Amino acid sequence: METINKSDFIDVYVLKTLNEIKNSVKRNIKLDDERVEEIDKKMTLILKDLINANFKNLQMDPKGNLIYTFLPIVDEQENKKVRLSLVLYYTALYYDNVELLHELLREDINFNYNYSINLQYLDKTISSKFERKKYIEMIKICGFIFRNFANSIKNLPEEEREKYIQRFTKLMNIKYELIYEVLKPKKGYYWSRERFESIFNKNNLDTFTDETYINATEEQLDFINSCKSESYKKETCERLNHLMQTKGFSNYLFNFDLMMRLYTDEQLEKISLYISHVIDRFSQTEESLNKIIDFIQRRPDLVARIGEVSKEDFIEIDNFTLIEVCDSYDFINYRNNNLNLMVKSVKPKVALKKLLGFYKKDDTQEQKGPVLIKK
Repeated sequence: METINKSDFIDVYVLKTLNEIKNSVKRNIKLDDERVEEIDKKMTLILKDLINANFKNLQMDPKGNLIYTFLPIVDEQENKKVRLSLVLYYTALYYDNVELLHELLREDINFNYNYSINLQYLDKTISSKFERKKYIEMIKICGFIFRNFANSIKNLPEEEREKYIQRFTKLMNIKYELIYEVLKPKKGYYWSRERFESIFNKNNLDTFTDETYINATEEQLDFINSCKSESYKKETCERLNHLMQTKGFSNYLFNFDLMMRLYTDEQLEKISLYISHVIDRFSQTEESLNKIIDFIQRRPDLVARIGEVSKEDFIEIDNFTLIEVCDSYDFINYRNNNLNLMVKSVKPKVALKKLLGFYKKDDTQEQKGPVLIKK
């Protein structure tokens, strides 16, 4: 019978543990291969020291599988704590930021986030730009802003990434007082979401100028946050910044590139989010876009109902029939094909109204809305 070699087992366990640690880290931050090689060597020595000091904890589960824990008891929660500690320490070594890790832990900063870990807090290229005490306070109040910013630039080349970090640092320091006043804990009041989480994401930094950020109100920061993952044309960005700086604009809409093609500055401030959503939904072709604009100009009060119609049915059914269906029925379920029955039932009414000239556009409404797109 082959004798179990303690040293071989420890080497295997260390490699397996190290791979698990790195996989957890890689799920949260991007690692450089050269730096990883150096940190792997340091972490291997640390793991071996821990194991050699506690090898007595080697046990077997009821199925005969080997169990190892650095603690004197086999406990799932304790094992999770050990694993998280190893992941945090590996990251701190990687960023050369172990001292910051200690300070964040002393301040009881929570690194867990849903099914991920906020390892971005330890990124020295970002943390080193802030005064340490202020940085820790910011992480307490709005660490999610730092996490999301870091995630948005993680794949950029180092030089370009540094430019975004410099700008983020400047704007974060300028806007922090407002962010703090909005997000600071209030007795009996709890935010159900991470407000402002994406205000400094890369796409938003590409869209909005420093002047827009510096002068932004609370409502405008919410507006910027709503634009988190969208990328706009240059002319759209210029117009958005102008509206925000001169008109206090903060009206989020779907597909700003399209909305600015259709609406004047004054109209953009008044159009509803749902109207923009419906226009965007039916804008796949010029024909469909013109059709939804015509529908809205005729019956803006039915916009919420037309959104229940499938894109295919919207193209196939004429607007007069769609108007009668939306006006006559409380619920349209195109997945159950009840729209066809509705269309058949309103056809006589449509024919009569056409004959009597009921479907003339409201000229005043047409002036308020977008113009039809010329082919």
